[in-house]
Amino acid sequence: MRKKLSALLILCAASAFSVNATETLITGKVTVVEATYMPGSISFQMNVGTSLCPAGKWLQWRKNEENNKVVYSTLMTALVSGKKINFYLVDGDSGCHGSFIHLLSS
Repeated sequence: MRKKLSALLILCAASAFSVNATETLITGKVTVVEATYMPGSISFQMNVGTSLCPAGKWLQWRKNEENNKVVYSTLMTALVSGKKINFYLVDGDSGCHGSFIHLLSS
């Protein structure tokens, strides 16, 4: 019983830190941030991409206005500092809408 419980806890912990199978990760640098449509949405470009969202295509972030302000600040920080971001997309979304974003330290 103890072994089964330990195995279950390890499995739960591992799945909590893995990327959802329905998401695609892009890791790269922000090259352009478009502020015109703030605070409703943010468009930006990265130096890398995927087959549906290649480098240079406008990526989208559209959550609520308060969240958009924080993400805009994060994108501007990445742009000015040259730091990379992790940008998570929903698989198959040719509109290139993000679901999560992380600013990386290197």
